Amino acid sequence: MVWTRLQRLWLGAGPVPATEFEPRLRPIPVTAGARLGRGRARTSGRWQPVRAHAPLVVALLVAGLLRLVAALGYRPAMWFTDSFTYLDEAIDGRPGLPRPGGYSIYLWLLKPFHSLTLVMATQHVMGLAVGVLVYALAWRYGVPKWGALLAAAPVLFDAYEIQLERMILSDTLFLAIGMAAFALVLWRSPPRPWAVAAAGLVAGASVVTRPTGIAVVAGVLLTVLLGARQTWGRRFGTAALVLAGCVAPVLAYGMWFNSHYGEFALNRSTGVFLYGRVMRFADCEKIHPPRELRRLCTKVPPERRMISQNYIWAAASPLNHIRGGRYSRRKNHMAERFAVRAIEAQPGDYLKAVSHDTLRAFDWSRTVFPDRLTYDRYQFGPRPAPISDNPRSRHAAALYRRAAQYEQGPVQTTVFQPWAGFAGLYQKVFFLRGTMVGLILAAGIVLALVRRGLPGRLAAGPWAAAAGLVVLPAATAEFDYRYVVTAVPFACLALALSCASRNNPGQISSPAVASGTAWGEAEGSRGGAVAGRGVRRGP
Repeated sequence: MVWTRLQRLWLGAGPVPATEFEPRLRPIPVTAGARLGRGRARTSGRWQPVRAHAPLVVALLVAGLLRLVAALGYRPAMWFTDSFTYLDEAIDGRPGLPRPGGYSIYLWLLKPFHSLTLVMATQHVMGLAVGVLVYALAWRYGVPKWGALLAAAPVLFDAYEIQLERMILSDTLFLAIGMAAFALVLWRSPPRPWAVAAAGLVAGASVVTRPTGIAVVAGVLLTVLLGARQTWGRRFGTAALVLAGCVAPVLAYGMWFNSHYGEFALNRSTGVFLYGRVMRFADCEKIHPPRELRRLCTKVPPERRMISQNYIWAAASPLNHIRGGRYSRRKNHMAERFAVRAIEAQPGDYLKAVSHDTLRAFDWSRTVFPDRLTYDRYQFGPRPAPISDNPRSRHAAALYRRAAQYEQGPVQTTVFQPWAGFAGLYQKVFFLRGTMVGLILAAGIVLALVRRGLPGRLAAGPWAAAAGLVVLPAATAEFDYRYVVTAVPFACLALALSCASRNNPGQISSPAVASGTAWGEAEGSRGGAVAGRGVRRGP
């Protein structure tokens, strides 16, 4: 036993797990006093994690109270135009055309409860869980507790994060799924095969929830490729296992989509949204489109054109002058062909439009963009934000009636004071400004490049995910502030990992020993056997 223990310490394998030496201990007679001491030690041991991470517990309590204030102020939920599409798909149990239906599946699972309040509660729990994961991953890699808590602070306390959790939108679920994928591959370095496969499945689920989940997949792949020292053969094998897991949910969803619409895809809007992107600059005199695509051109000069999203939704858009539904197969194909031609003919203008929208994410102040209606939907205001230019129209009433089938009751947002007022005041002060987001991203990549060790390499994955989540919406559709909100936790995790300790990051002693350390020390103080001696604290 002694020789085995010396070998493990010499080779850097850590202390001998408790299972290797505990069975060889001789039984010791236990007196009544010792039994009482052991009982107290067990009780003390149960609360040891809470005491050890008391600042996190306090932060979670405060963050939970903030979410409770928002829940009391805006009931049963807050609405966005996309919300009705998600609920419609959940009610009918079918995949959606404009976007992948991962969130609709989630709503469908909760449909038997007929409670939007429950949906919002689960989303608030997801937000808190993401904060815990950021903290836990940072701490396990040697970041001090205060640093780990600082990394988790934006997702816990940012007012716009709390507001986004209050909306019937896919963003909160997407964020929780994406962070779970990184937790699986970062919890140990190198990760276990089952964790790698599970991370692939979860990352694939993020793609099915939002198309920008491809950034999460890329980040997870980078994490396993640049992780702990292994042969490149093993690294590529691990990456292949991630991709295999990722393909499973994407393939399953694509087959479901095909059973309803006769084509294998995740949505039927890629071309439509890309058309809206390029219409900010598209010049048919430079594109020279074929005759059937010239119907998508406009004579309006670029400086006088509508915002990008209006070329998708507005009746004045050339795309909506073509016969057929907005997401018909023919119209989506035409829009995609036109958009690709525009990018090929005007690559400089495309890059200028994408960079202009991307840099908007790093402005100090939030400006009204893309329009006042969209901007107001992200605010804790004194009254509910309208869902259309004419909230009293028949169309708006029909949307609420349809959504009421899910709730089986009234669904329009009701504002309650003074809670809404508290939430509004909080939102004016406590949010992460765009310039701070830019600094977090810049610091994360600079530190990762400077340090060059394992922590820096592991930071590349979450950093790539964060950068992708900021850039991809601007490249494929149009910038929106809520896309930045979901990118921030990944950027914070990347910065925390780039600051992590180089002392055996990700390597932790066996759970039996780790859980027994506090108990053993507590027993030892009362005359019991110290089972946890020699156990180092893993990151």
